[in-house]
Parts: sequence; C-alpha cells; structure tokens
Amino acid sequence: MTGILIYLVRCGLVILTTWLVTNFIGKKSLARLTPYDLAILFILSNVAAEPLVNKDAFKTTIGVMILGLSMVGIARLSLTRPFKALDGTPSIVIAKGRIDREALKKNRLSIPMLLSMLRVKGYRGLAEVHYAILEAGGELSVLPKSGVQPVTLKDLKLQAPQETTSFPVIVDGELDREVLPHLNISEAWLLEKLKRHFHMDLEEVLYAEMDRDKGIFVQGVNSVIKQKSLTDGGS
Repeated sequence: MTGILIYLVRCGLVILTTWLVTNFIGKKSLARLTPYDLAILFILSNVAAEPLVNKDAFKTTIGVMILGLSMVGIARLSLTRPFKALDGTPSIVIAKGRIDREALKKNRLSIPMLLSMLRVKGYRGLAEVHYAILEAGGELSVLPKSGVQPVTLKDLKLQAPQETTSFPVIVDGELDREVLPHLNISEAWLLEKLKRHFHMDLEEVLYAEMDRDKGIFVQGVNSVIKQKSLTDGGS
C-alpha cells in the first residue's frame, strides 16, 4: 500500500512538473517548434516519464489511469472561473499599430519571429496591422488597418450563392455508403450515372467526390480526370 501511495505522489509530481515546464516554454514554442525546441521536448518527455517506469504492471496501469484522469480533470477545471487561466490567456502584441515590447518579452517572442508570423498571415509589414493578438494556442490573430482590409461582397452589396461541401463517395474503388444520404442519392443511381457519363465501373475509380448540387469529380485508376454536373435527377 505504501508503494502505491509513493507511486501516486510520483504521478502528481510528473503532471505538475510537465504542466509548469510546458507553460514556461511559452506559446511561441507551442505554435512554432524550432529544432532545439523539438529536441528539448523529446528530452523532456523522456525525463518526465522516467519516474513512471516500473516493472509492476498494476502500478503502471494505475499511473496511466491517473494521468488520463488528470488531463480530463484539468480540462474541467479550466472551465471554472478561478481556473480559467489554466488554458492560458491571449496577449495583445500589437496595439494601434505599435509593438508591445513587454507582451513580446512575456511570451518570449522576438520581433523577427512576430514579423515572420505576420508574413505567413499575408501581411507585408507592421504598417498594415492595427491589432495583433497572440492567442492561447499560439496562433496569431490580426486585425488590419482599414486601408488594407479586403473588400467583401457585403461591402459591394452583392450576394453570392452559398458554397456547398463536397463528399468523397468513392476512394480506391470502395463506395462510401454512409455519405449517400447526405447527398440524397442511392447507390444504384450513382453507379448508373458513373457508367453512363464516365464509362467506368466502381473498381475503375480511384477517387470521386460529389457536392449537394450533384457536381461530381472523378479520377480513374488510369489517372484520367473528369468532372460533370449530374443535375438530371436524383434517386
């Protein structure tokens, strides 16, 4: 019994240490792993797991269960008011076009790295940015200045048809029957259209996808690509 209690303490220390170190390395490291970040995380995972290595299968099982339950428990705690900071909080790194040096230092983010993240978002430089927020997950949210905001259809008072999602219906000659009800078609209807319009049997199709408007894209096993709208009726 004493051995199990000692093992429970080890598990708690591992959870606490790993959580503290993960927060210590900062949101920037979680979002963009450099080679040394990756190397340190590999070492960290091995060092953190070292106290849990035990030949006793019963104790090992208890440890795995405790770690899993702890992850669920921490996630639940983060939903309550006193512990909301467990998931981290967003940081404003650019405000009204000015870089907040203190926010960068707090998140261990350099100016070159910040500019790199802005370029990835499609901004050429600081002159185009009004606000930039480093989210808790490490992503950078950007609010551009009014002069560089993209013009939308709403700005032009235009309307566009609602985009539809395409569903993969055939993958490597196998028909996915679960998506057919979402498309309001039957297996027989699809196979008949495939034969009539594309002159292919099921096993001759490498990949096929269809949207709700009956637009279908087909690639055969021989790399032939065909696309067509099958609007002449459904199932």
